[in-house]
Amino acid sequence: MQALSVHPNVRSAVSQAKGTESDVDVAKWAFWPTVSVVAQRTDNPDNAPPGSSNFTIQQPLWTAGALTARLSAAEKAAQASGEQLQVVRSDLGLRLVDAWASFLDAEASQSVTGRALESLNRYQAIMQRRVQAGLSSAVDLRLLSVRVTRAQTDLADAQVSSQIALKRLEQLVGAPVQSVLADLREPLPSAALSRWVKAQPILQATDRLAQHPAVRKAELDAAVAADQLAAQKADRWPKVVLSYQHRLGALPTNYDRGLWAVGLNYTPGAGLAAVSQTAADQARLQARLEAVESVRQEKQEQLTLDWAALQREFERQGTLLVTINSAGDVLASYERLYFSGLKTWLEVLNAQQELTQSELRLAQSGNATTLAYYRWRLRGGDLPTHADWMR
Repeated sequence: MQALSVHPNVRSAVSQAKGTESDVDVAKWAFWPTVSVVAQRTDNPDNAPPGSSNFTIQQPLWTAGALTARLSAAEKAAQASGEQLQVVRSDLGLRLVDAWASFLDAEASQSVTGRALESLNRYQAIMQRRVQAGLSSAVDLRLLSVRVTRAQTDLADAQVSSQIALKRLEQLVGAPVQSVLADLREPLPSAALSRWVKAQPILQATDRLAQHPAVRKAELDAAVAADQLAAQKADRWPKVVLSYQHRLGALPTNYDRGLWAVGLNYTPGAGLAAVSQTAADQARLQARLEAVESVRQEKQEQLTLDWAALQREFERQGTLLVTINSAGDVLASYERLYFSGLKTWLEVLNAQQELTQSELRLAQSGNATTLAYYRWRLRGGDLPTHADWMR
């Protein structure tokens, strides 16, 4: 919630939204009279006084819908800016959960690799005694040393990845996250999340498109283009205005100081330029309409993939649990068989590595469900608005 309120991208979008709100006020003022003052001087006093000023007020009476179209375009542009703010927040939220998922994976790697390293250190102590007693070859000890070095390197890499992920989170949030570090290390409980997924309607992932801010913004952008096209077409017609002109300064007695008039204002443009402009605006409108469908399809694909990832990872977790139990039994059996002379030391180490990899895949699967769940919510337009949003 802090990141979605203080991040520079969010502040920029907020300022942009305020600017478009001011454009609405500008469009509303166009309905009011326009005031102008003209001061002039002439060197021919026989026809006009040497110096005079004109105070003029013009009120538009009929503009062929141009003023209304521009106001509607400004209002929809302001709404689109509001939706763009939500899009920025949604994208920032996705960056946050991606960084959090990287942190979870790094922490899981540290935990699993740390346990594996403890097992290898225990093996190393046993093997050193066996080599000294002449029961095992020194080659087995060197092979074990290679596995220990590899595990130490993996552990160091995981620690660095964890620190990098934390730095990313702190940069996005704009504040230290050490106070919530314990919570950040815990993904969502798989059992509760699995029950929640099973309780959701089958089509809910695609039904969320209607409330996605990116889709709404694309629709509003198309509506803005339609209003701008209507305003451009209206500008090709003359405008009916009511005007009042009041002359100031020294005037001959036969000059009227006040003059009311109803007239036409017409600015045809440069030849066929207006027709070309209309064609260009129509092409832009068509492009905006196509963009709406493009955004809708893109977001639908993303939501569908996130929903499929949730279900796929839950299915994987069941398989991985069975694999871990089997790998643990195989490792225990290989250890006994090695000391009985029926298995080689390499087979024992490979079994231990298989168990480690299965444990790591299970932890990463749980992290993937957490990531997919929050990505599905954020991509559906569900932004955090209260402290309990994460639960």
